[in-house]
Amino acid sequence: MMKLKLCCALVLLSSTVIAADPRMPEQMLRGKNSQYQDGFRDGFREAVRMMNGGGHGNNNNNGNKNREIRISRATYGASRGSCDFTQRLARSANGRTAYEFKAGNQWCGDPADGRKKTAKIEYFCRGDLKKTEVREGSSATLRCR
Repeated sequence: MMKLKLCCALVLLSSTVIAADPRMPEQMLRGKNSQYQDGFRDGFREAVRMMNGGGHGNNNNNGNKNREIRISRATYGASRGSCDFTQRLARSANGRTAYEFKAGNQWCGDPADGRKKTAKIEYFCRGDLKKTEVREGSSATLRCR
């Protein structure tokens, strides 16, 4: 019982500290690629926002919500092999107004060895479905402004 009380006290104390001083733990980003860093930063900001009462029930940000990217579907490959990386891309891009995307095997391996591949992405912006295709090795910016 004492351990439970101590654990609860630490959780309450840590949430108070984060809410009061939401500094990014930069040491956790060292040595990680830029997509990982971007995703970590977005997740950290969202956690701080939610801890400060910014959950889904709070309507203070409705103007910004309409300008957020929401990934609907993302596939990568060629006619003889493809993979679905919707969830992975959503973790990186959802909630942003712009996301720099580079098509390559880093998303889900090489589903069509030796063939030219394309990433096909569908996302919602302001309630409209947008579609884009990005050839392997190329980049595109997903925008919602």
